[in-house]
Amino acid sequence: MPRLAKEYYVNFYGGEPVLNFDIIERTVNFLIIENTKFKKRSHFSITTNGALLSEEKIRFLDKHCFSVELSFDGLAQVIRRDRKSYDKVIQAIAKLLESQNIRLEINSVFDAESVEYVSESIAFIIGLGVRNINLSLSILGSWNQQSLDKLEQEIAKLCDIQLDYYKNTGEIQLVNFRKDNQKRIFYCSAGRDRLAISTDGKIWGCHLFADYFKDKENSPQFEEYCFGNLGNLGGRPENVFSKIHSNYSQLSMDNFSTKATKCFLCPDLESCTICPMNVSFAGHSLGEIPDYVCAIQKIKIREKEKFSKELSKIHR
Repeated sequence: MPRLAKEYYVNFYGGEPVLNFDIIERTVNFLIIENTKFKKRSHFSITTNGALLSEEKIRFLDKHCFSVELSFDGLAQVIRRDRKSYDKVIQAIAKLLESQNIRLEINSVFDAESVEYVSESIAFIIGLGVRNINLSLSILGSWNQQSLDKLEQEIAKLCDIQLDYYKNTGEIQLVNFRKDNQKRIFYCSAGRDRLAISTDGKIWGCHLFADYFKDKENSPQFEEYCFGNLGNLGGRPENVFSKIHSNYSQLSMDNFSTKATKCFLCPDLESCTICPMNVSFAGHSLGEIPDYVCAIQKIKIREKEKFSKELSKIHR
């Protein structure tokens, strides 16, 4: 506690963290007591699919001002995979929206097979009254030209839907479309301003590294990105931490590349954001960007630019 910043952030994730909600309660209650002692303030968040969020659990989240990232794919979720939990999730969303102190964000994930449901699903979620929606695209499987073309069509439809809602409400519900004029070179924040503790007590730059290196202790990169164990953290030499930190620092867009070229040569460099660990889950090396991921990024960048231009016309 003494080494934490005056204001710090704690995120509970899984798997499904609500399965161990008693640990969440104990952790939060412990930190609140420690905050008083050390004059600090904590901000809590949780990533969940929402199926197990009872009214009692939601009251706890509300009491402690949680940010809730709820994974829900809208109509695509019902059509393609999980009909059983649909009603429970819809009920949970309604309760979360009623809560005064909870900030809710829906994360909707689509892949090459479900891309045709993007605009319809996001419109459905907006219709539920959700004010913060993040569109995510799974890159675990490859995207062919047909699915990329469909993605471009769906995001174009989504732009029109969002513009209509903006005219009526003055709000941009889709986080991806919120205006950000500041161009910058993206870097992975893992190990820089955040750390993650895995269930076995190991410390990583973020939880994705913990997931990726699970059962890979013999991997050459394991030692390059693992800060050590929570139990013996103080026993590691300072230069070890510096070296590991420098490894994380290399994870920025200007150090990535596709098969064809280095990313720092791309005109879209300062508009492009790719999580290197997500790419690794798809079977690629850290910093190696597959062609289909590059194509997805260019579609997203182009469509966001078009949306911004249409939005500026409304403001004239």
